[in-house]
Amino acid sequence: MNDDHEEFAQALRTLAQREPVPPAPVSALVRRGRRTRRTRAVVGAIAGTALVSAAVVVVWGSGGFVPAGPPSIASVPLSGDGSRSSHSPRTQSLDARSVLLAAAETAAREPATSGPYWYTRQRTSQPVHYFGKKLKRPQRQKIPFSATVASTQDSWYASAKGAPSRTVTGQNPKVTFASSADEAKWKRLGSPALAEEKPSTNDYDMELHFQIGNHNFTVRQLLKLPTSKDRLESQLRRLFDEESASDWWPAKPEFTDYVWSAAHDLLAGPISPGTRSALYRLLAEQPAIKSLGEVTDSLGRTGVALAWATAGNGDAAGEARLIVDDDTAELLSYEFRDQGQSAPTLQVTYEDLGWAEALSERPQS
Repeated sequence: MNDDHEEFAQALRTLAQREPVPPAPVSALVRRGRRTRRTRAVVGAIAGTALVSAAVVVVWGSGGFVPAGPPSIASVPLSGDGSRSSHSPRTQSLDARSVLLAAAETAAREPATSGPYWYTRQRTSQPVHYFGKKLKRPQRQKIPFSATVASTQDSWYASAKGAPSRTVTGQNPKVTFASSADEAKWKRLGSPALAEEKPSTNDYDMELHFQIGNHNFTVRQLLKLPTSKDRLESQLRRLFDEESASDWWPAKPEFTDYVWSAAHDLLAGPISPGTRSALYRLLAEQPAIKSLGEVTDSLGRTGVALAWATAGNGDAAGEARLIVDDDTAELLSYEFRDQGQSAPTLQVTYEDLGWAEALSERPQS
């Protein structure tokens, strides 16, 4: 470690601990934390990851429109080895910029890897929007009760051109009602189905794409993204400039919002350690990102919560959060809160991310 790195690490170790800021509010039109587009309808929302034909686009998303945010307090990633962790809390207070720069250092030390399939296992919890006797032909209605539905999805994204890909959706569904009164209203309606009754295995003989804004990327293209902050920023600016305002609702975001959106897309995807490091450095330059300190995700894993507030009316106002492992700089969870709500409206927890050797296999490490 050189002198600059040693001084930086020493500064992290000596900062005093502060209490985390209480959770702030957040929104649902940005439903997967995303910027909702006018021209591209999202399907398969119950499954968590939306697949759009005919190109079969894997749509993640995170985002917001206008920067704003709560007070900053953070914990810091200091070391760089190990797997996805459930370590004991180790909070040292820092602003978001310092947290992100430390994450960049951690990510840069990871070895570059690749494989036949990029695998994700994610559990998504979101409000119930549809109900009916058959979810295959759901009817959107204003339901008279409040409930959330959670389910798990496994996905295998082929890295080789022409290789098959697969998703397994609707696993371990769980419906939670806001109150006993809400459950009673549901029962009076005849207890309509709120989740898929059994998992669905979906095989694709075409290439699945990841999406940043309205641009599609294959696994191979993501692996070739720039590994320096300046070059990554330049590419994202080019993509941003190519975006049409008519493809966004309620309006095309600012570039800083676009960077935040890209962060969720990329951090959960097959990018190189160099690109991950560059992305954290680019995020560190965005003043609207705030650190909320050390938190736990829905699996009880400890990480740093980074928050981005979205301004607007109704569904456009709220707060998006990325929870990053403070040992490995890996993404643990994405959360979105409606304005005025302390609990997440949307929660996407990444139980596993990594390279797999074959369909239906999971990463070795």
